[in-house]
Amino acid sequence: MKKFLLIIICLGLLSTLLGQGIDDLIFQENKKDSEQEIIKVNFEKKDARLAMLYSAVLPGAGQFYAKPSAVITYIFPILEIAMIGGMIYYDKQGDEKTKDYEKYANGEIVTHTFNYNVGGVDYSYTYTGTRYRRDYQTQVQNVLKNINAFDIYDETFFRLDQSDTQHFYEDIGKYNKYIFGWADWYHRFATDPTSGDGTFIMDDPAYEGLWVFTGSTDPQLIQNRRWYQNYTVEDFMNGDLSHPISPKSPEASPWRQEYINMRKDANKQYDYSHYFTLGLAVNHLISAIDAYIMTNQVNRTAITKNDKIKMYYYTDVSNNSLTPTLALRVNF
Repeated sequence: MKKFLLIIICLGLLSTLLGQGIDDLIFQENKKDSEQEIIKVNFEKKDARLAMLYSAVLPGAGQFYAKPSAVITYIFPILEIAMIGGMIYYDKQGDEKTKDYEKYANGEIVTHTFNYNVGGVDYSYTYTGTRYRRDYQTQVQNVLKNINAFDIYDETFFRLDQSDTQHFYEDIGKYNKYIFGWADWYHRFATDPTSGDGTFIMDDPAYEGLWVFTGSTDPQLIQNRRWYQNYTVEDFMNGDLSHPISPKSPEASPWRQEYINMRKDANKQYDYSHYFTLGLAVNHLISAIDAYIMTNQVNRTAITKNDKIKMYYYTDVSNNSLTPTLALRVNF
């Protein structure tokens, strides 16, 4: 009996092995086709170029199309919002600071007292008006043109806009030839400190020595003369010619120097806004490239990683007969 049972078991094992081999031969091609059908149902190939286009228009959209669960899908939109927010914020800051320096130059009335000492006597003059004035600029530049008519100082050299344009606000801080309109320069270099009323004296030939020129005074070479600095009227009256002041020196006009600093601050805000604008463009570009690469990776790895559904075969013994069996396993 034991021998009989042993023979039956051995035959059963042998038949199972043979059945598995026959099953593989019979169903080998069908197995491949079935797996492809299952994969086709659960995965459709993504278009990498389409994903790149999506992300070029809206960063992160291409990544969402290719793989919604990827972390990078949500990083690009966050960066987009941050870049837009930074661009708007700093652009607004630049606009506000631009209004500030425009108001500082000629948009508000200030009262300032200038103090002098001439011959050991103290004098003062109280000025009320805007910090920059075109009429002051015109008075002084006319004197400069009359001193050296053969020089470059003519109407084509002085071209300050007569309206408050962007060029006007740029020129009064950028070019030394427009320093004459700053009231603190005007009342130190162009008016009589002893008058008490801000009397303009630079048109008096006696004060022509306030100007300092480069080049020779020889009439044959006078066209080479260039103005480059001044003495203050106070020093000139005291006979102190040891300290000429260049117009590009902060000492020439502290108001102008403050104005220049305010313009730099405003331009810095606009620069920050431009950096964020550049970052916005870079975010679109990188997102588009990343979407293209990610989509290709998803396409390559989808089949190998698709293990949610798997088909396999085995031989089963049912009703005392060997039966090839097709099984479908689903992982949740």
